[in-house]
Amino acid sequence: MAFSMFLRNPACTNLLRQQLAQIASQPTLTHRSVTSAVAIRSLAFNDTKTPILNSVRSFRTTRVRLSDEKPHDHSKLWVIERATSAALVPLIPLGLLMPNKIIDAVLAILITAHSFWGLEAIAVDYVRAAILGPVIPKIAIGLVYLLSIATLGGLFYLISHDVGLANSVRQLWAIKSEQKA
Repeated sequence: MAFSMFLRNPACTNLLRQQLAQIASQPTLTHRSVTSAVAIRSLAFNDTKTPILNSVRSFRTTRVRLSDEKPHDHSKLWVIERATSAALVPLIPLGLLMPNKIIDAVLAILITAHSFWGLEAIAVDYVRAAILGPVIPKIAIGLVYLLSIATLGGLFYLISHDVGLANSVRQLWAIKSEQKA
């Protein structure tokens, strides 16, 4: 990463262009190297063609989207994931102490998002196209989306048409304590 940032630096780019210009303008070139020097010169000085450094800029360790939109900043998603996890710590006891539809809805959204990101990471990390082919990873991601949508829908149904999320957890605890007595 640091090396690619160094290569993107304008000082490095100018130095590379100067070196390519010196190589291309040397008088003691054979015919074969003259044609390659002309090609190098055209790559270094023609701005309409792809510069040499674009090969370094386009190197990625993950799949690149084939669109013209700006690349995604995954550090922001990481911060959102951690904030979601941190928000669940006080919200779960708060939802159990003061059950209402608003806290239940926030809990349903955060729990579903948290589980979605975890399952998606598992599917991306362990269901790889290089090992299982191109179709099975797409099916796995589709199943993660389907499971997350069904989970959120089920939790919202429980909140709006039944006793709510926190009250159903309380009822489950009451059943277990009655069976032991």
